[in-house]
Amino acid sequence: MSNTGHQPYSESSLHYGLTSQVTENTPSSLVVREIHQGCHLILRGDSGDTQFGHAVLQVTGVTLPTKPGTYKRSGNTSIYWLGPNEWLVTAASDALSLESALRQQLKGHVAVVDVSGGQTQVNLSGEQVGTLLKKASVYDFGSWAEASDQDGRCTQTTFASASALVAQNADGSIDLIIRRSFSDYIMQWLLDAVKDTGFKSQA
Repeated sequence: MSNTGHQPYSESSLHYGLTSQVTENTPSSLVVREIHQGCHLILRGDSGDTQFGHAVLQVTGVTLPTKPGTYKRSGNTSIYWLGPNEWLVTAASDALSLESALRQQLKGHVAVVDVSGGQTQVNLSGEQVGTLLKKASVYDFGSWAEASDQDGRCTQTTFASASALVAQNADGSIDLIIRRSFSDYIMQWLLDAVKDTGFKSQA
């Protein structure tokens, strides 16, 4: 479709799944919902530097997670541990504004990289989530303790042969953060995985 007004617009990277309909009378064992986080930033710095952690908290309102395989969350902002000195920050705020604020507050050898355009975040809920995780990955998600509203477990692993960051939520649902280029493939895989028990997508 042409955009005669030359106005920028964004299309959901999950358009395949969101337009793939399941009949209304089909019971749904899996609900897929796109999480519209406008900001995805890779943050690098010294986890042992208290000033660094304080600056991150001051800007984002979230305590920097330092334990491997964990995340911290406050409201719509989350920080995921990716490595000893690397994190993913997701937020509903504008990426440029948050990136600028971090650059102003952070000192020393740090890096802030905007990867918002290359990532998609989806939430998976429903009675088949546990079974689906076992089918999609060799990682032992059953070993995770229950998450809270402020923190939980996360891991970088393969999900249906695609690289993904998988995080557990307090309500038992799962968040997937994947490369945008894999989104159609993941949606097709999800549709195939639960084709006999029902699938529902939400924009």
